[in-house]
Amino acid sequence: MLQRDYRTMLDHEGMPLNLSTSYLSYELAAKNPELLNDSNEPWPGGTQHQLFTIGIEVDRVDETISTRPPTVAETEELDLSTGVSVFVVQKRTIDTTGRTVEFSDVILPGDRTELVFSTKLNRWDAR
Repeated sequence: MLQRDYRTMLDHEGMPLNLSTSYLSYELAAKNPELLNDSNEPWPGGTQHQLFTIGIEVDRVDETISTRPPTVAETEELDLSTGVSVFVVQKRTIDTTGRTVEFSDVILPGDRTELVFSTKLNRWDAR
């Protein structure tokens, strides 16, 4: 597996907004050697574009969100106050053949994160 660790930060803040670890098949990623080079981070166009460069078209992303107390390392890196939980987003990227092509864990501080969901509904047929 190819593991990539990301830390998203704003210039004016001294701590990360999230901690993310992404896993891709090394064999798949090796089809584009640039994807194996850490100095190319962050990947232009994001993971979806980079998968496209190796012939993988993403069909969907499935996300599971939970909360839990942070680990000691997460508390320190995210500069969390005592008692603050973290959101854990487990993300599975699925290609058009149904294969999982990426898995990632994203850790978000509970005191600085807002989750917004929008669900488009089909209109009722009034016949």
